[in-house]
Amino acid sequence: MNIQQHLTTNSLSWKEIELDLFRALQNAFAELFTALLEDI
Repeated sequence: MNIQQHLTTNSLSWKEIELDLFRALQNAFAELFTALLEDI
């Protein structure tokens, strides 16, 4: 479940917020790194 669904359905604990943010940043970095490697 993503953070938008959490916010609309129930309250989040700090641990859930941290995990959602970490996963989002991992995905963003993976996409950026993939694009960078493809350009090389």
